[in-house]
Parts: sequence; C-alpha cells; structure tokens
Amino acid sequence: MNIEPTSLSALASYQLMVSVIVPRPIAFVSTMSPGGTTNLAPFSFFTGICAKPPTLCFSVARRRSGEKKDTVRNIEATREFVVNVVSERFVRRMNQCAADYPPEVSEFAEAGLTPVVSERVKPPRVGEALINMECTLSEVREYGEMPYATSLIIGEVVLFHLSDTVYRDGKVDYPLLSTIGRMGGDFYCRTGDLFEMKRPQL
Repeated sequence: MNIEPTSLSALASYQLMVSVIVPRPIAFVSTMSPGGTTNLAPFSFFTGICAKPPTLCFSVARRRSGEKKDTVRNIEATREFVVNVVSERFVRRMNQCAADYPPEVSEFAEAGLTPVVSERVKPPRVGEALINMECTLSEVREYGEMPYATSLIIGEVVLFHLSDTVYRDGKVDYPLLSTIGRMGGDFYCRTGDLFEMKRPQL
C-alpha cells in the first residue's frame, strides 16, 4: 500500500507517524514557570542532534485551541529545562504527567515524583530517574499546521547526572536502566531484550 501524505487529515497523518516511527525514546521534561511553578511532561518526538556540544531536541504539539503548552511557554520564558530518562519502575507515574493539568498545578505532586534541585538550571530534575540532563535553550522553531503545529525545542546539555547503579566504567548498564519506548496509540515497549552486533570494518 502507498499512502499520499496530502490525502491524510492532520489526525490520520499524526497517527501514521507515531505508528511507524517506533520505538521512540521518551523525553520526560521538567520546567519551571517564571513564577516558580514546576511542570513535568513526557514527549516522544525526541532525539539527539550533536555530541560537541551535546545537543538534543524534542517537539511539542500545540493544544487543539492553538495555545502553546506549559512546557514550551516555560522554556521560552526561562530558557532552561531538564530531560529525565524514563525507566520502567516509574512509567505509570510518568504517564500520569501526560494529563492536561492547568498551569498552576505541579505534575511532580500529582504523580508523586520527587523534585531534586538541579545544579546548573532552575527546573528540578526527577529524583526517580537514573539519568537526567540539565539543558539550556538554543532555539525554538515552529513547524506544521493546526491542529498539529509543533514547537521544536533545541537545547544544549550543560550537565549530565548518571546514577552509579547504571553508569560504571564509562558505560551504561542498559538492563538495569530498563528504559521504556513509545509506540503508537496507547502502546509502549520495554528494552530488556537486547542483542549486540558489531559494526563492519572495511
């Protein structure tokens, strides 16, 4: 089957994209409003861009009303955020943060997650996460058409936090980290079934 993107509605295009770009890592992003309210939300259009300086990006779809979500507004106002890596042991609490809470409500409290003071930025990191990346904003780019217009957040990692339980001798212990990937619809995947394959040398 061939599908012409122009034949799809915005919703159908979105559903197809999230069904075929799989599995996707989850950026569990903590931010803080200028008034000091913390926000925590997961985003799965997320990847690294560059290693020197370490740079990553994630995109945030607008609300159906056209308004930017709290995460974007906070980052544009403060130019800081933290990306927390999601492990299976707190995946349900991560999912709780996907609810559309009003700006004055902290998802940390609603999901029972622990805010830990960051060292280089004001937004707290998630205490339950075994890896956190403190970031400063490089730029925001706007893409797409409503109702699925998105803000692409590009940021530089200014400090990595890695738990000694999963980071030893310069390597991450992936089975212990037990990250979760995002699929389409309401589906997620585990990363416990690993295999190693060496890159060919010519």
